[in-house]
Amino acid sequence: MANMGVDAIVVGDSDPHFSEYPADCFCLRSFLSGFDGSNGTLVVTKNDAALWTDSRYYLQAAEQLKPSGIRMVKQESECSIPDFLASVLNPENVAALNPWTTSLSEETEYKRTGVKITYDENLYESLWFGNQPKMSDSKLFVHSEKYSGESVKSKIEKCRKFFASRNADAMLVSTLDEVAWVTNLRGADALCTPIFYSYLIIEKEKSTLFVDTDKITDEISEYLRANVINVAQYSLFAQYLRKNLSESQVLLENAKCNIATSQLLNGKVASTEKFIENLKAVKNHTQLECERKIMVDDGVALVRLLMWLEKNRGNGLHETDVAEKIAELRKHSSEYICESFDTIAGFADHGAIVHYSAKKGCDYTLTPDNIILIDTGGNYLGGTTDITRTVSLTDAPSTEQKRDYTLVLKGHIAIQMQKFPAKTVGFQIDTLARQYLWQAGLNYGHGTGHGVGHFLGVHEGPQSMSKKSVDCELKEGMFITDEPGLYRTGKWGIRIENMLAVKKAENTEFGEFMQFETLTLCPYDRKLIETSLLTNEEKKWLNDYHRQVRQKLTNFLNVEENAWLEVQTKDFI
Repeated sequence: MANMGVDAIVVGDSDPHFSEYPADCFCLRSFLSGFDGSNGTLVVTKNDAALWTDSRYYLQAAEQLKPSGIRMVKQESECSIPDFLASVLNPENVAALNPWTTSLSEETEYKRTGVKITYDENLYESLWFGNQPKMSDSKLFVHSEKYSGESVKSKIEKCRKFFASRNADAMLVSTLDEVAWVTNLRGADALCTPIFYSYLIIEKEKSTLFVDTDKITDEISEYLRANVINVAQYSLFAQYLRKNLSESQVLLENAKCNIATSQLLNGKVASTEKFIENLKAVKNHTQLECERKIMVDDGVALVRLLMWLEKNRGNGLHETDVAEKIAELRKHSSEYICESFDTIAGFADHGAIVHYSAKKGCDYTLTPDNIILIDTGGNYLGGTTDITRTVSLTDAPSTEQKRDYTLVLKGHIAIQMQKFPAKTVGFQIDTLARQYLWQAGLNYGHGTGHGVGHFLGVHEGPQSMSKKSVDCELKEGMFITDEPGLYRTGKWGIRIENMLAVKKAENTEFGEFMQFETLTLCPYDRKLIETSLLTNEEKKWLNDYHRQVRQKLTNFLNVEENAWLEVQTKDFI
């Protein structure tokens, strides 16, 4: 920094496409700080080093940052990074940002505070000190229309009509999940998400995919020709913009476009509309049917996991054994590709670390005297899954554990029982999951639900359920999770999660009403339920849900497994 005349540097773990799980070759913040959570930004000044992260990672960050001396900043309750820099830098001081990983909306925040910034990608490359990992060389493959339910040509035509309606000449698709969705192609460049590093430019008469051409097989080459998509080397993206589109009106989204790209596009048309994201969020009939099918496959694996865990809970298993076992069990499905995120298996107080990541040699041995939180998901050709179950490894959980679990369960059920008017947004429903916890003076810091992709990212927008006032109505066909929790530091963590689909409920004299279809198929742990806290309506919901789990999974389980499931799903009286 001193050699380059920089007084502060901001380092995130983002890539040029703002992916949730970037490839290792972009994870500079993790490399420098030792903190490997999915959300965190490192700021280094001449006299200080701090890392901003959210409540999901407070415990993890505090632990992982200990060896570095970097202090943790709680981004929800302390000042923002631009405000911090404005307070510690003099007007003549300069803060460095990476132009390829800083969005236009982020730049606006820095300009608001008056911080003097410089963009130098070479500075960031030098911070790897020769240790930057290489990019994946995995090949692309087609995600068939029998899963996607819509052709590439149809999607591109929708994009052309949209940018034409905004008086633009072209549209830049820069986020990797959106490129994959438009092209019906998938890859393996990122952890747990079947995406590939690329840009897509859709013009009036042609489309161009910028990608490492070594990833393209003869089959993919023919597929792209059939869909009238040209191919160019990923590294030539900037050159193409400068040469062909610098004076054109190119539609892009501020939050999804980095500074480097914006500077190359002098004639850009900024848009706050999330056109492709909104299209992608509403699943069609084919996608919904495929998702229902793979939920059966996922449910079979989960039943086998819970049965295995019950049998072996006192046999010296470790947290990492649980993660490895569920990945192994999911392979029974011919459509299984990979995990949708690294499985969280947090036993005892590790469960209180919201995004805990078990490491061999540092993970707990499971003993029959506490509870374990298991948050896991799979990516299948037919869709993406995300589920959390909290399980007691003792036959006699404590009164406090049962009370905690049941209060979380009541909020979880309340979401799935609720009808709501059309055009309702997620934050209006979020309170339903928290109401019983709030009554007891309890709460959780994370959101209640997030959107899920279709054989894409396990966390996708724009829909969500949280305290944040995200203005996105819950539309028919959207996938969303329902995952309230409760975390007692030093004791245990509880979270219960199902995936849901939004569907129409009824029309009344007061308008159209919506409701949720529960997609996940897996029993809850009966040992942790304090039935005296449940209403008759909640018991009925549980009985109906468990009956559905039995009916849909029974033909795929053996005699012993069905007998175990019968016990787990018997009616609550």
